[in-house]
Amino acid sequence: MKRIMSWSCAGLALLLAGNSTLAHDEGLIAGVEMGAVKPVDAYDQFSGTGGIVSPYIGYMLNEHFGLWGHAHALGTPEDNNDNRRGVKDDDATWAAGGTAGPRFALPIGAAEFWGTGEVGMMTGLAPHSSITDTSFAYTAGAGMNAHLTDRLSFGTFARWNHLFQRAHGAGEVRFISAGISLNYDFAEPKPAPAPPSVAQAAPPPPPPTMKKKLVLRGVNFDFDKATIRNDAKVVLDEAAATLKEEGSVTIVAEGHTDSVGSDAYNKGLSLRRATAVKDYLVKAGISSSRISVEGHGESKPVASNETDDGRAQNRRVELRIKE
Repeated sequence: MKRIMSWSCAGLALLLAGNSTLAHDEGLIAGVEMGAVKPVDAYDQFSGTGGIVSPYIGYMLNEHFGLWGHAHALGTPEDNNDNRRGVKDDDATWAAGGTAGPRFALPIGAAEFWGTGEVGMMTGLAPHSSITDTSFAYTAGAGMNAHLTDRLSFGTFARWNHLFQRAHGAGEVRFISAGISLNYDFAEPKPAPAPPSVAQAAPPPPPPTMKKKLVLRGVNFDFDKATIRNDAKVVLDEAAATLKEEGSVTIVAEGHTDSVGSDAYNKGLSLRRATAVKDYLVKAGISSSRISVEGHGESKPVASNETDDGRAQNRRVELRIKE
């Protein structure tokens, strides 16, 4: 048994050296385990080392967990030394049965490591042997697989097996099985991750175009007036300095009024206020061609016209950058 496991591990090491990750998702699996059987405890007193074949079929719910079932057929030769117990076994031991249970898998690189615990039934097939009855059976084990192709893999396994029946009345049947396996995976393999593309560094984006609105809320006007007040001159001087720094920017001076007066009168008054602001900026050094004027009258209030304070806020001129 040691020699079988050594050969199996060496073969797996060679396979792993040349394979890439081949994990699978949900799907059907099938295969067969073949190996040696080493009786232990009472069973060892009546039988020698034999062999076992266990075809299986299962279904993986994902790459880590599934369910499977095995059909087992095992045989062990008689042990000529069984007269130690005063029993003469003239027949080799033959038994068959099935077990089923969960399958836990862990893909790592090119390998898949798995573990299981299964329950079922086993029955003896020879009347004069160590296994003669039908009983519950339990097997627990682990193994490792390496892919030969996307679907076919080769592996090794080792199991502890327990049959709940007596071996000539001396104790329950227990044995170790170990060997190799061939496995077929019906599930589609996961695609390998695409190699990272080597892209040239993109040039930095151009600076965003200035699209800001200069709301000069401090440029307000007295009732029914279009004269620049002293408190507005500081604000307009700052606006002129900004426009000098941004020499390519053109602006619109938008005039507004409160709701007192007719629409036509307020339209004209708002245009006169916008023109007064333009004239001030031109005198401050801004080209006249960079400033256009609009009069909106009372149509765009920023506050309620029901109060003195609200009407005072609406008597204003705003500057905005031309889109």
